[in-house]
Amino acid sequence: MPQGSPDVTQTPAHLARLDQDVSYRRLTPAGAAFYRALAVCAWPTVTVRCAAHAAGVGEGEARVFLEQLARLRLIEKAGQERYRFRPPARTHAHERAVSEDGHDRMAAAVHRAAVAQLHFAAGADFRVMPLRWRLGPAYQGLTLPEHRDLADGKRALAELRRERENLAATIRAAFRYGFYDLVWQLCEAMWGLHLLLGFHTQWIDTHLLGVEAARRSAARGGDRRALGRMWAQLAFGYMGIGNMTDADDALKQARAADRACGHHRGEATAVEAVGLLRHRQRRFAEAQQCFEEAKEILGRIGPGEDGWDDVPRATALLEHHIGRAETEQRHLPAAVARLNGALARLRELPGGDPYNEGRVHMSLSGVHLAEGDPERARACLDRAVEAMTEAGAGLQLADALMARAEYHCLHGHRAQQAQDLRAAAACFEENGDRAALAWVRARLAEGEP
Repeated sequence: MPQGSPDVTQTPAHLARLDQDVSYRRLTPAGAAFYRALAVCAWPTVTVRCAAHAAGVGEGEARVFLEQLARLRLIEKAGQERYRFRPPARTHAHERAVSEDGHDRMAAAVHRAAVAQLHFAAGADFRVMPLRWRLGPAYQGLTLPEHRDLADGKRALAELRRERENLAATIRAAFRYGFYDLVWQLCEAMWGLHLLLGFHTQWIDTHLLGVEAARRSAARGGDRRALGRMWAQLAFGYMGIGNMTDADDALKQARAADRACGHHRGEATAVEAVGLLRHRQRRFAEAQQCFEEAKEILGRIGPGEDGWDDVPRATALLEHHIGRAETEQRHLPAAVARLNGALARLRELPGGDPYNEGRVHMSLSGVHLAEGDPERARACLDRAVEAMTEAGAGLQLADALMARAEYHCLHGHRAQQAQDLRAAAACFEENGDRAALAWVRARLAEGEP
C-alpha cells in the first residue's frame, strides 16, 4: 500500500460489514433465511406480524428469530415487539437476499407481507368507519360484534396510526414487485386514517402509486372501479395541502374513469368532491350545484345495484353539504332545515354515524351564530368536540376546537379560548401539520399578557 493511502479495510463501514458477516454466519439456515426476508420491504420498524409473514413462519417462531437477531446486533429493539435495522445492516440483509434468494423468493415474501398488512389495515379501517362505502375483496365478510365497545373505532384508528409508515413501505414494495391489486387495496384501506388524521405527504405519495397500480390492474382485467376511487382519494390529499389545481385535475380524472366503467357510486363521490373543492374556493353556489348533481347521480342506482346500500348515508352527507353551502349564501332558514334533516337521516342509519353527526353539529353552530343564537351555537360546538374526541379524529377535532375558540373570542372568554387553542395545537402537532401549528401558536402568543 502506498505510504499515506487510507487503509479501506479499517474504515468503520468495512469493519461493520465484517461484523455483520460474522454474525450472519452464526445463524442457522432457517435464521439466515428469516433475516434475509426482513429486508424485502424497507419497513421503518419490523413488527412480529410483518416478519412472520415475510418469512412464512408463525408468529411464535418469528419472535424467537427476532430475539436472536437482536442478540447478534443485526437488528435492534424499537419498542414493544418492534425492531429496526440500522441502515448498513438493512443493506447487508438485502444484498444477501438478492444473491441467495433471487427475485422470485423475494417477490413471494413481499406478497405474503402485503396480504397480511392488507388484512390488518382493512379490518382496522372497517372498525374506524364501518358505514363508509369501499372497494376490494379484503372487506368481504367483515362484521362488527353485536355489543361493540364504543371506544373500539378510536383504538382501531390508533392501530393504523402506529403502523402507517410500515403500510406505506409495504405499498412501495408491492408496487415495485407488480402486485398492483394489493397496492390500490392498501391505499383504500388507509382512507379512514388519512381522512381523520391527515399525514398528507404520505397520503399523496402512496395514492400516486395507487392510481398507477389501479390503471395497470385494470389493464390486466382487474376492477375498473378502482381507478376512479384512487383518483378521488388522491384529490382529497391534494386539497389537504391546499393544492387546488392538482385536486381539480384529479377529480376530472376520477369522474372520467367512473363514467367509463358505469360506476355511479364512484361518479357521485367525484362530483361531491368537486363540490367540496368549490366550497373551499368560496364558490358556494357552484358547490351547491355539484352536491345537487351528485344526488341526481345517486338516484340512478337501483335496488340491488352496485352502491345501493350506501345511498341513504350518501344522501345524508350530501344534504349536510348543501346545508353548509346554503349557510354561506345566507339562506339561513333553508340551511337549518337542511342540516336538521341531514342529522335525522344520519341517526336513522344502522348504529347511527356519530362522527358525521358531529360534523353536522359543527355546521349548525355556524348557522346559529349567524342567526344571533350563541347559546345554541355553543351547544352544537360542544357536541362536535365530543364526537370528534370519541372518534379520535384529530383533524376534525382541531377544526371543532378552533371554531369553539373563535366563539370564546367573540364572547370575551379569554381563558376558554386559550384552552381550546392549546388543545387544537396539540392535535396539529400530533398529526404533523406544521403550518397550522405555527398559526395557532401565533394566536396564543397574541393573547399572552
